[in-house]
Amino acid sequence: MKEEMKGIYVLWITIFVTMLGIGLISPLLAIFAKSYGLSNFQIGLIFGSFALVRTIFQLPAGTLSDSYGKKVFLVGGTLLYGVTTLFYGFASGFASILIVRTFTGVFSAFVNPVAGSYIAQTSPKSKLGEYMGLFNSAISLGFGVGPLLGGLLADMYGFMVPFYVGGLLGIIASIIAYFKLEDTPKTQEKQKLSWKNLFSLEFLKMRNFSAAFIINIALTISRGAILAYLAIYAYDYGVSAFKIGIMLAAMNLVLAVTQKMFGRIFDEKGNRIILHGIIIGNLGMFILAMSTSFTTMFISLIISSIGASMSTPGINSIAIRDIPDKRQGEAMGLYTASINVGIFFGAVLLGYISDIVGISNMYKIGAVFSFLISYIAYIAIKK
Repeated sequence: MKEEMKGIYVLWITIFVTMLGIGLISPLLAIFAKSYGLSNFQIGLIFGSFALVRTIFQLPAGTLSDSYGKKVFLVGGTLLYGVTTLFYGFASGFASILIVRTFTGVFSAFVNPVAGSYIAQTSPKSKLGEYMGLFNSAISLGFGVGPLLGGLLADMYGFMVPFYVGGLLGIIASIIAYFKLEDTPKTQEKQKLSWKNLFSLEFLKMRNFSAAFIINIALTISRGAILAYLAIYAYDYGVSAFKIGIMLAAMNLVLAVTQKMFGRIFDEKGNRIILHGIIIGNLGMFILAMSTSFTTMFISLIISSIGASMSTPGINSIAIRDIPDKRQGEAMGLYTASINVGIFFGAVLLGYISDIVGISNMYKIGAVFSFLISYIAYIAIKK
């Protein structure tokens, strides 16, 4: 058990450093793209391209990690993500930003689903919710500290510095994983791999997995819209880039410090915590739609984050708990794709809607849609 926990905490550090680098540019990318005169829809395509290619490449990444081990994907993914992030320094318009964003999406697809299956494979079943909460806290803490640090670096040293630092952090994460992370046993015979199971969707036939998959898509649609357009929305009300970083930092820090606790509550109390999280999370987004100042936006994002923190560990656990150990990488590859599907539709579809009705009304539409779909899928969960 001690060695398993050591591996989990090394993985936590690796994911935290990677997400810190991604978070550095999150409050700046939309403003960066907007500076070239791009529409909300074009900005949505830039954000959505990241999610789309992650959806495609995460499916085989999870399956291949079962056969070849998790470590090679974690090392390679973080390294190549870091290198390609450095190329933002050469981007100067829609096409070039889109290309860089696409490649960073490809290589980041080798990280989170593999890390999630690493946790699932090495954690006791009785504490899966708690350890999934711990894993998610690394993602949230990285995204939390990253925007704050990114805004500060941009103000002090120039707008492009966070992009360069973000790339270097990806490279550092790969070094940590290479030297400190123990690989997991290879649980699937290599000769059994085929294009069919590399892109298998068979887990969607499982009631609980498909319900969790749909809930995650619906909740991430609203989160994708917040992440893609918050900077533009807040900037129009006179909120500075640094304060935007503060909001994103607070939002993700709440997720980081509370998910382990809510994961434990799920282990003890069951599914109802998920429903409470769905309601509170979408309420926060609806309040954001009516916010016109830094203070009210800040409060709405905290509410939204608490809701997400309540629901996410339980949803993750429901998706993966009935999957055999030898196929958990494959299942996590498919399940994590739900995040990217949600972000894609949140950024692209809601971005198109925002060009028609405005960002505020788009947030309202997204919140209502997300709640309805999530609630219907929640009812379908098998007790």
